[in-house]
Amino acid sequence: MSFLKVIAIVVVLLFSTISYTAESGAFDNHCTYALSKGVYKKTDCSINEIYKGQKYCFALESSKDSFLLDSDNIITAAKTFYENKAEVPRVNISQADAVAQINSKSCDLSNRDAGYLIFNGMDLSHCNMQNVSFFGAELMGAKLKNANLRNAYLNLARIEEADFSGSDLSNATIFQPIFGNTSFKNANLTNARVIGTLGKVDMSGIDGRKGRFGLDIGNQPMGQMKFDSVGGNFEGANFEGADLNIAAFTFGNLRGANLRHTNLHRADLVSADLTGADLTGADLTDADVDNANFKDVIGLDTVKGFDKVKGQCNNCVAQLESKAAVKVSASNTSSQNKPGCTM
Repeated sequence: MSFLKVIAIVVVLLFSTISYTAESGAFDNHCTYALSKGVYKKTDCSINEIYKGQKYCFALESSKDSFLLDSDNIITAAKTFYENKAEVPRVNISQADAVAQINSKSCDLSNRDAGYLIFNGMDLSHCNMQNVSFFGAELMGAKLKNANLRNAYLNLARIEEADFSGSDLSNATIFQPIFGNTSFKNANLTNARVIGTLGKVDMSGIDGRKGRFGLDIGNQPMGQMKFDSVGGNFEGANFEGADLNIAAFTFGNLRGANLRHTNLHRADLVSADLTGADLTGADLTDADVDNANFKDVIGLDTVKGFDKVKGQCNNCVAQLESKAAVKVSASNTSSQNKPGCTM
């Protein structure tokens, strides 16, 4: 092969490589792993992986590592979320126009960017606020009872004493707002993302199925951010299938809560009251259950990682021993009833 041919091949290969890596990643450069978890996170695609001829972008190396372990399922989940939950552009609205809307009978703040505006003490319960952005807005003491807040964005908002009871906050993002005696009683928080220091929040009776309340992996450079409540009311809450990893429910009321198939890995349940809660199929690996009340808990024998919990819970060991005794008794009865067995 001539020297000129070798040079030509090298140039072609180099050009091909440059052209290929310059291509945009899938999902408009959003982190593929974050999308699979129902979160939009734009990247510069400097961390990427070529998989089956397509470039996928990631916010963190750890996200890429997770992707490599289960690529096809993560891509499918990311595609489903990206195609079905594509963000609708929000239009800026002034304080005066927002107040005019609130004072009207047909208040419509849907798809509006009301960031940093002030709504303290106002009644917005009659407003359509689907896909509204209240980023950094002041909603202290505001009334939003039974309101439509689907896909709403409440990051860094002031929501002390605000009443969201009965409201529809499905798919909403509530990241690090300032909570304080905030009520979400009976609200719809399905697939919502809630991260922050909640204190004595009232989330009794909420529908939080498949909610994303666990540790926020995508923001580790900013420090550990999680769902953190001390003395909160979660009685009768439905968290089935929710991500509650590292969430803190210290001294919380979880009586009768549906915690079926939840991820409670490393969760803080110290002194929490779980009387009558359903823990069927939940993962409590490395959770701290010291002084937690497990009286009449359902499905305790199906809990994953219960042999690795920390601390001493109340009414849990006796329950497991009782269930084990029942199983042994049932097994013996079954054996005794087999043909040919003698008493």
